[in-house]
Amino acid sequence: MGTITHRMQKALGVSKEALVGAYRTMYLSRRLDDKEIQLKRQNRLYFQINGVGHEAVNVATALHLRPGYDWFYPYYRDRALCLQLGLTPLEMLLQGVGAKDEPQSGGRQMPSHWSSKSLHIVSQSSPTGTQALQAVGAADASLYFSRLQEAAELASSFHADEAVYISVGDGATSEGEFWESLNGACARALPVFFVVEDNGYAISVPVDVQTAGGSISALVKDFPHLLALECDGTDFLEAYEAAGKAVEHVRQRRGPALLHAHVIRPYSHSLSDDERLYKSEETRQHEAKRDPLARWAGYLLSEHLATEQELKAIEASVEEEIREAADQALAAPPPSRESVLRFLYSPTVDPTSERFDHPPKFHGEPRTMVDLINACLRDEMARDPRIVVFGEDVADCSHEDELPKVKGKGGVFKVTHGLQRRFGSARCYNSQLAEASIVGRATGMATRGLKPVVEIQFFDYIWPALMQIRDEMTTLRWRSYNGWACPVVIRVP
Repeated sequence: MGTITHRMQKALGVSKEALVGAYRTMYLSRRLDDKEIQLKRQNRLYFQINGVGHEAVNVATALHLRPGYDWFYPYYRDRALCLQLGLTPLEMLLQGVGAKDEPQSGGRQMPSHWSSKSLHIVSQSSPTGTQALQAVGAADASLYFSRLQEAAELASSFHADEAVYISVGDGATSEGEFWESLNGACARALPVFFVVEDNGYAISVPVDVQTAGGSISALVKDFPHLLALECDGTDFLEAYEAAGKAVEHVRQRRGPALLHAHVIRPYSHSLSDDERLYKSEETRQHEAKRDPLARWAGYLLSEHLATEQELKAIEASVEEEIREAADQALAAPPPSRESVLRFLYSPTVDPTSERFDHPPKFHGEPRTMVDLINACLRDEMARDPRIVVFGEDVADCSHEDELPKVKGKGGVFKVTHGLQRRFGSARCYNSQLAEASIVGRATGMATRGLKPVVEIQFFDYIWPALMQIRDEMTTLRWRSYNGWACPVVIRVP
């Protein structure tokens, strides 16, 4: 993880304009954090959590990705990434003050909960790591669209080489759902780009206490199909080179990639934390020497890619941009109380309406509930190629070469029997035995326009999926102010 020279910069094919532009985005991100901290201390902002120390790897990674083309599941320290993708300081500050016209959530989300339909930044909630399963679901959809042309034609957006970005901090890698997502992505060789931004602390818990051996990349390096890389995330060019290799691996459909980026957290976790309670002054001074903003400015000056006057001009323009954005945000009105119930449900589909009120027309002999549900699934799958069925044991036989030789399982209650045989393994398949994974991935698929019908095998098994149901799926439309939706059917016998 040494210093990369000007010669290496040329070898990477990075233009001078891009390098200087990267400094502007990094500086903009840093000063936005500082502005939010100032406003929070004045009680003019609801909360503040910063991305300081993460700026270099954020911008370096974003330069390899395409907003509105790839898909993004960032976490709260990804301010610089989101700025590079196209979110604006005004949008971020409007969210900070909870403004009515804030486009990410209509004033409903806490600051740094990024969302943009046009940029493909999917709305996140506050639990850490839960977005990882949804990212795998978004990549599941990419695989599905690549196999079914008729479904791809109905997708709002699909590209054969698209990537799905998901980032977490070092602490969130201890979440079970992170490991479920990694297992799922590797099992199907999905185009997921995992970025672990390791600043050494999950609030006060150091990474050597958090992670076995103190290194997430060492733990996952032998996962099948996974390209695991490690870099100094405070060195822009080193991070750029590593991210480029990871994205290329994903775009070429060789499987998922994981970039373990070592960054710093020179500010406290948030304004509700004081890192001096658990970090020594010596440790804090050591971190300050790795400040990515100072390192990058020094590089640009030493390699004569920018002058001090040019950097000062950039900084002055950033300060003015933030000042104007803050003035507009602080003047913006809050949401009305009457609007709180808007978008709890779909504004276009009312399941209690006459549209869904069709009295049954009986004919023939009485049939069992299992037979009728199976017939319903069969009819709907024939009608709509976006409907996909998965869960534990729902397929007839996972090994297709064995399928002609067996009767087929089709669920423990036979509800899905024959669906795989009729519609193919892309549309009816077995999942891992992981209920949160089933629901989280269904959510990610549904945000891409699919209509997943998933099965939790028995009601007793639903509890591991409750955080995905309660905190993610059911709140997505409301918390994004109708920006995102996830039309999923969960069957629970």
